[in-house]
Amino acid sequence: MRQMAWQLIEEQKIRYFRFGWQNNIVVYSTKLGEVELLKKFSPLFIKQIHSEIILNVDSKKSRTGDGLITKRKNFALGIKVADCLPIYLFSKEKICLLHCGWRSISKGIAKEASRVLKNYKYILGASIGSCCYEIQRDVAKLFEEKYRNALIRKGGKYYLDLKSAVIEDLGKESLLGSLDLCTKCHPAYFHSYRRGDREKRNYAIMLAF
Repeated sequence: MRQMAWQLIEEQKIRYFRFGWQNNIVVYSTKLGEVELLKKFSPLFIKQIHSEIILNVDSKKSRTGDGLITKRKNFALGIKVADCLPIYLFSKEKICLLHCGWRSISKGIAKEASRVLKNYKYILGASIGSCCYEIQRDVAKLFEEKYRNALIRKGGKYYLDLKSAVIEDLGKESLLGSLDLCTKCHPAYFHSYRRGDREKRNYAIMLAF
């Protein structure tokens, strides 16, 4: 499948990345106009804990996990990301938004989303790239066993490609597009925990209409 491109949208006091597909909109924030962007879309957020838990927000009262699913139209889902990878998934009836760091991926959050949605397409947002995401040996060992292609070794150090791991779980044939910018390498656009932005977050938002 030919991948489509994200667009950089500049409105008054707001700059954000946008991807539209059929009746779905997905958004990834930049540093410019974050407050205004949240007011524009009013997304539902949950308490994120680096888990494999995906919440059906239409029926569950719990608001703790790392994925959200809804059938509702004109209802925005949101997650906060520092360097982790947001995944936006669509099926015929549902939309799903995932917060994916190494813990959630290794616990199987993407595989669980594919099981719940069955027939789906998906989009990847920005995240820290394999250029910058150095990991320790204990984490590398997890990915050696499950996602060998996502693990890069150079100069005696280990680096992780989050997107490669997720694509292995969800399939390249269902991927519509990827915002291929490293959050650490692009300080003009994004906050990055690894760059020192410990209290700041980027926002991933999606909705169907």
